[in-house]
Amino acid sequence: MSLPTFSSDFIDTTLYQLGASSIKVVNGKQHVVDFVLGDDVKVTYLFTITRENRFYLQRAWPYPMVHGRFSNEKEIIDFIARDSQAFRRAVNSKNYPHFVENVHCALSLTEDLEQLFLQHNISPEDLASLHGAFDGLRGLIREIADKSPVIE
Repeated sequence: MSLPTFSSDFIDTTLYQLGASSIKVVNGKQHVVDFVLGDDVKVTYLFTITRENRFYLQRAWPYPMVHGRFSNEKEIIDFIARDSQAFRRAVNSKNYPHFVENVHCALSLTEDLEQLFLQHNISPEDLASLHGAFDGLRGLIREIADKSPVIE
């Protein structure tokens, strides 16, 4: 048994023990892991194990987010355990659908920004204006975080 196969079997078994509802393996290297958290609510992760036994992870659902490279099985398992547990708590909030909607708006904004930059010659002043708007949004997020109770 090769090391990546051992690693993937170990990770998959552990994720099932943590509550994964399904794991699909594509081409023996990419794993699609679903955690069903409630009615029509799930979190999906994609991770890849390379021949060099490196791990790359992204959350695919309810919205895509790259989480990058992990150096061993424990790191990827620990991350997925913490993240899925955080979603398990968050999904109980009456604001969860609004949160996901806001994230999708932010992703759409990223796509719009990319298209703007790739298809237009943007002036430095306009780029600075966009940067200021994003700084304002970051400040608003910090302000809301500071006044909102932490989920335990």
